[in-house]
Amino acid sequence: MHRLPSQQSVHRFRLVALLVLANRLLVVGSPMLLGYALVVADRDLSHLALGLLSLVVPITLIQWIGAARLRCPLCIGTPLAHNRCAKSRRARRLFGSYRLRVALAILTEDHFRCPLCGEFTAIAVRRRRSR
Repeated sequence: MHRLPSQQSVHRFRLVALLVLANRLLVVGSPMLLGYALVVADRDLSHLALGLLSLVVPITLIQWIGAARLRCPLCIGTPLAHNRCAKSRRARRLFGSYRLRVALAILTEDHFRCPLCGEFTAIAVRRRRSR
């Protein structure tokens, strides 16, 4: 199992994984909440739903910029960015998304399987050899 080069990389992986999950929840949940608010004619709830829906764009931009810098230590691919390249035979999807599966694995299991090379990466810092 491979490890990340620095503690800063660990924090970035966790932050971007959290943003991926938050973005997916907002994209799915906000229109549902807005539809419910319109059906029951609740003005405050509709304002809340529109406010949550307006958060999608900034969160997407931050997640997109952050994910472009995160690399798998083995293949130097970007496991949390949108890639149109060939995936590993061992890569699996969660609700149609490779990124969602990687993000959920980072937050729950502290490791992930890179969808590009298929190898596990621990969300931990490498041990440095002393001289």
